Amino acid sequence: MNLVSQIIAGATALALIGVGLLEIFFHGNRRFYWLFLIKPEDVAAVRMWAMNIGAYNIAFGLGIASGLWMVNFSGNAAGGSAIVIFCCASQFILGIWLWITEKRLLLSAIGQALIPGLAVVFYLFFR
Repeated sequence: MNLVSQIIAGATALALIGVGLLEIFFHGNRRFYWLFLIKPEDVAAVRMWAMNIGAYNIAFGLGIASGLWMVNFSGNAAGGSAIVIFCCASQFILGIWLWITEKRLLLSAIGQALIPGLAVVFYLFFR
């Protein structure tokens, strides 16, 4: 796995963990309405989904981080690359799905799909 794809994947991991923490702990905070589109009166209704999506994002971020660790330190670069590419490709697809299901979240969908998609592109085409 080349250095550029690793850096982009690492940025994806950090973003996923950061957004996951926001989703878990701050989904009801009015300052983040622009990001989550959760109205104050809907916080209780969406709590379960926000908490679980946050956990999924953290899990994907940790998956990418563990894959990067494997690439660089475990002697199993192929296995680590597979984990990183799976996680990044999944986030790319999920970003597209986010836009399909909620057009108002176009910027979030681009953020979710673009960076991990670039990690996959750099992995596949710039070896």
